[in-house]
Amino acid sequence: MKLFKKASMVFLLCLLIATPVYASPAGGADQAFDNKIVKRVKTENIYDHVAYLSQVIGSRGAGTEGELETVDYLVDQFRSYGYKDVKVHEFTFPSGGKNITSYNVEAVKEPMKNHNKGQEIIVGAHHDSVPWGPGANDDASGTAALLELARVFADTPTDTTIKFVAFGAEEYGLWGSRRYAEEMTNQEVDKTVAMFQLDMVGSADAGDLVMFTANGEKNTVTDLGAAAGSRVSELVPYSELGRSDHVPFHNLGIPAALFIHTPLEPWYHTEDDLLQYISKEKLKDVSNIVGAAIYQIARKDTPALEKSQVAPVPVDYYYKEPEL
Repeated sequence: MKLFKKASMVFLLCLLIATPVYASPAGGADQAFDNKIVKRVKTENIYDHVAYLSQVIGSRGAGTEGELETVDYLVDQFRSYGYKDVKVHEFTFPSGGKNITSYNVEAVKEPMKNHNKGQEIIVGAHHDSVPWGPGANDDASGTAALLELARVFADTPTDTTIKFVAFGAEEYGLWGSRRYAEEMTNQEVDKTVAMFQLDMVGSADAGDLVMFTANGEKNTVTDLGAAAGSRVSELVPYSELGRSDHVPFHNLGIPAALFIHTPLEPWYHTEDDLLQYISKEKLKDVSNIVGAAIYQIARKDTPALEKSQVAPVPVDYYYKEPEL
């Protein structure tokens, strides 16, 4: 019996040695780097932004006084984080036969002088709401997460330019992101390796987080998002959907994806899109995932990322049928 047990142990040991073992993405050096972002993301900061945008300002329809108040708030917040290069891009769009004027607000995080890889990332959210509602989830939640990530990355050493952009007039037809994409030079397009769009990321009554691409295919952003999710939260599936500000960048050939919970909450695009239905846990979770994904390629000790390459940590993730 002892001889049998000994032989069995030897066989098991040989089997373990011969079998490839894949380290869990949740462990090791990557998770240590994730913590440099995740541990600095403050849930209360995100929630407070949602509260201010949806309750103090309220309706933020494009071309309204609420939008002007929102633009002022965004500029003040970006500058308070130390961003000197804050730009307000004014643009117009037609609606109902009318110089409706709207605005994109952009804060740029420059890379370290001696560690510039010459690549850029765009992180976006739309700051407008439907004219008849306060838009706590759509999209004060995404704008709030954008602001908090901008705060966290403001003094984080990176080798990559990160552009935090709050788009206007999304609800009228993606006008802010379309105008922004139209103004990008060929050089800027070539240098942009990823575009992360945050839209409706805080509803307690919406479904699970999904990454949507305009063509339903995986890309650099979904690879990074899935890998980051597996490390800091849970694996995030991908699916196909347009209808948000990732589309104009996809059309330029830039890897882009929309981060959103589906199916949507019952009060989507209604006056009941209120702060009381916002989940602090979901706000933090999405911010952790997107923040970790950004840092995976922006931190100064990683090589430049080509658009055609997959994430530094490959993860097998799956397609999810859309449930919007």
